Amino acid sequence: TKVVGPRAGAKKAAPPSRERALDGDPQAAPSEADLTRAQILRACDASLKRLQTTHIDLYQIHWPERWVPKWGESQYVAAKAEAGAHTLEGFDAVVSTMGELLSSGKIKHWGLSNETTFGVCMFVEASRRLGVAPPISIQNDFSLCFRTFESELAEACAPAHCNVSLLAYGVLNGGALSGKYLDGSASPGARFNFVQQLDMGGFQGRYKGEQSNAAIREYAALAQSIGVQPAALAQAWAYSREDMGAVIIGATSVAQLEANWAAAKLELSADTLAKIDEIHVRHRNPNLTD
Repeated sequence: TKVVGPRAGAKKAAPPSRERALDGDPQAAPSEADLTRAQILRACDASLKRLQTTHIDLYQIHWPERWVPKWGESQYVAAKAEAGAHTLEGFDAVVSTMGELLSSGKIKHWGLSNETTFGVCMFVEASRRLGVAPPISIQNDFSLCFRTFESELAEACAPAHCNVSLLAYGVLNGGALSGKYLDGSASPGARFNFVQQLDMGGFQGRYKGEQSNAAIREYAALAQSIGVQPAALAQAWAYSREDMGAVIIGATSVAQLEANWAAAKLELSADTLAKIDEIHVRHRNPNLTD
């Protein structure tokens, strides 16, 4: 599970939710989530109670507390980063709190998510300096349509350097890499059809833009040519990456779960991997929005 910080998503909803889980007063919760010691400890206790467990195997920071380009963004904007810099707890403070949770036995390991090369290196360096076990994982967006991890972030995370394993999410591009949104076979309950019914049309739009669809058509055609499903191709490719610690899967049916498991055992030939790279060169990281 994760602890959420400021600047995105559930920053206002998380503190009241923690209080409800711990039988506290939601009205007395902080107005926004942050990564102060008090909020991290409170969030961890709330997760332990929800999960009905005595410890968490892997506790992740959901996204950086500082401003960074994420979820399809690629450009670092100094002005955005500087605007809230005075409110940051900073790497040392967060690492110290994680060390406290490790010492208490409430968590066994900790990790990062949606993090950058700079962030990984700073967290690992702070851990070494403070004598805290470093982060062991990074849960980042990674797929045939978004391979940015493979550059300098992979170098930083490599076993010979920071030794941080990739836990890949978005491997199916929100389901789009299955091809079901292109051929019309997606059910009404499929992710993007469902959120459209909820008037959330912009939800994860990076996964289904025209640039991404153009690439998905080629990957789907390649999958058909070798006799596998497009989703299996996308997942098997992810499993083949040397950086991979684990591929995060999602299933809303037994059939999807079985397909996920089959993809984990599918080995792609060198020729297929080369053809994937050729498509990548033609459609390089089409999920990027800037």
